[in-house]
Amino acid sequence: MPRPVAFYVHHHGSGHANRTKLLSARLPANTPIHVFTSATERFADWDRGIIHALPPDMEPGRDPLDDLLDGEIFHYAPVDLPGLQQRMARMADWIAREQPSLFVVDLSVEVLLFVRLCGVRTALVRLHGYRDDPAHRAAFRLADRLVAPFPPQLEDAHTPAWVREKTLYLGAFSRYDERQESVADCRSQLGLSDQRVVTVINGSGGGAQEISRWQAIAHATPDWTFLLVGSVSSIPEPATNLKRIGQVDDTFPYLRAADVVVGSGGTNTMMEVGAARRPFLSRPEPRPFDEQGCKMRALEQLGLTRIVDPDLAPGEWPALLEQAAGYRTEEWDTLFAWTGTDSLFTRPE
Repeated sequence: MPRPVAFYVHHHGSGHANRTKLLSARLPANTPIHVFTSATERFADWDRGIIHALPPDMEPGRDPLDDLLDGEIFHYAPVDLPGLQQRMARMADWIAREQPSLFVVDLSVEVLLFVRLCGVRTALVRLHGYRDDPAHRAAFRLADRLVAPFPPQLEDAHTPAWVREKTLYLGAFSRYDERQESVADCRSQLGLSDQRVVTVINGSGGGAQEISRWQAIAHATPDWTFLLVGSVSSIPEPATNLKRIGQVDDTFPYLRAADVVVGSGGTNTMMEVGAARRPFLSRPEPRPFDEQGCKMRALEQLGLTRIVDPDLAPGEWPALLEQAAGYRTEEWDTLFAWTGTDSLFTRPE
């Protein structure tokens, strides 16, 4: 029996959990997989491995922003926090008993450094953004592998050569990669006729869509039907061409049926729009290290999105949507080229 592979999965947003599931599915079937997370609900229907619940690294009444560190080896290392001590102790105890061959960290500089101090080979998931601070540099240096859940064509222009050389680029991938439904199939499934459709998708890591703003945009764009998918605030009387769909488990039909998709710059959102091969207008949300902004600028360079000013006037949306509906999506085909996980188990030279 091979030695186990462990994953640390951050609790914020669904992207970390989704990546873990996709990576796990591509490991040899006889590899024992263990997942450590405080977001166990994201693995409720998953049976590929064993889930270890971690206590939260926050506590009621204590603002985590007060514990953030700037320009140091750690980003977040609060003192006198029992939950943090317990979660580290649980991981250390399991490592000592199980002797994992690899610990994939998605995503925490502190956990990567801790696991490495426990004498375990590590792989750190690398996201976009300006990550040249001491904490990231230390983690990048100490990790055996850096793993980019995106293709090299989407690498940030400012990423140093030594980081690129150490990075395994997985290519574009999503939970919808095997879906074959046509645009017509999805439109029929959703009861859409010949109207032009905008799907506004909201990832789980962001806040609720402001429906009042989309109501104003819909009023200014009567020839389009707007579908608001994800966390959406409610109002009594939305515009007639504005439909509040809300949270759904399967967003693919809404993406595939759209003439244009509008979404954030989150990794899940980007890859799922790419899997559906639909024109994409992006509205990057504020994130540490300008992660979403960097990602969407790289995608924009490839002609696969246009970054939309969040304050764009409603009256400018009709022309914007007309233009976006004509975007070519063929470039996605070259990005969705899975490179495999074998080299995660190969010790770097």
